[in-house]
Amino acid sequence: MTTASYAGVYGNGTADRARRSIGVRREYGQDCTDFVSKALYHGGGMRTRQGDRTRDYAWWDQGYLFWKPFKSYTWSAAQNLYNHLTGYRYTQSIMSVHSAKPGDLVFFKWYTDRGINHAAVVVSYGRKMELRQHGPTDQTTLYDALARQRRFGTPVERFWIVRPLGRS
Repeated sequence: MTTASYAGVYGNGTADRARRSIGVRREYGQDCTDFVSKALYHGGGMRTRQGDRTRDYAWWDQGYLFWKPFKSYTWSAAQNLYNHLTGYRYTQSIMSVHSAKPGDLVFFKWYTDRGINHAAVVVSYGRKMELRQHGPTDQTTLYDALARQRRFGTPVERFWIVRPLGRS
């Protein structure tokens, strides 16, 4: 992967920031990826990457423009953040929920949708992998998130666990 840049992300910092950010103001109605990006940046120390806001290589938050959030698509849309992390940063795909660690990210694809549409941060692992997110329930477990989507009639078709590398 020659286009990747070293992310240098600190996983425990990402998880700590996600834990502390429950209840903060949402900038979007669907704010999950903005929540995850802020945890990566402010807690994990992941550096921004400048560029065209519609391109997957860019990842930034410029605050507001004309009273609206002005961020790269990768900062605020789950599929785009997944594309950015797996295409332009050093990441590891975690194949087992038992291997997840605090600071890992979980991306969800609902059965009825074409792409990834939700993201969350792992804050504890083991039997009840705990997640923090801006979603229907901000504090949940992987099992509860999967069960809730089945009850809502929008089951999760697939989920991915991604670990940004470069942690201490």
